[in-house]
Amino acid sequence: MMRQDAWTEEEDVLLAETVLAFVREGSTQLRAFEEVGKKLSRTAAACGFRWNAYVRKTYERELELAKQQRKKKKEPQPSERDMTLQDVISFLQTLQQRGEGKQEIEQLRQQVCTLQKEKEELEKQLQALQQEYKAIMHILERARQLSV
Repeated sequence: MMRQDAWTEEEDVLLAETVLAFVREGSTQLRAFEEVGKKLSRTAAACGFRWNAYVRKTYERELELAKQQRKKKKEPQPSERDMTLQDVISFLQTLQQRGEGKQEIEQLRQQVCTLQKEKEELEKQLQALQQEYKAIMHILERARQLSV
């Protein structure tokens, strides 16, 4: 079963091309994530996570080439002092969303454990009921044989 919000190959390509273009032009990856997020109706954090967790590994060479092209253009990379308030807010929101995602994962793991224990208990109950059923059927069969 595929997740409804699973990334498609086309979305991965759009993410990669946008990030590489932004890097080439001397912009930040965060701005690329924001732009892709708007196009795909996803958060910038989701785009950043997908880039770092999966897509970047596929595009390592292209990313290095984009960085070299940026250096050749001699466009200064924005320093931390050049960050806007919106950049800082976006960064902090990304960090917060990652933390919330970790909490959600832990809650889901706990829920899986609880459900596994419940399943095991239900299987034990089923097995006990099946044994009782067999015993009753055996008693009924013997009673039928005695009455004949």
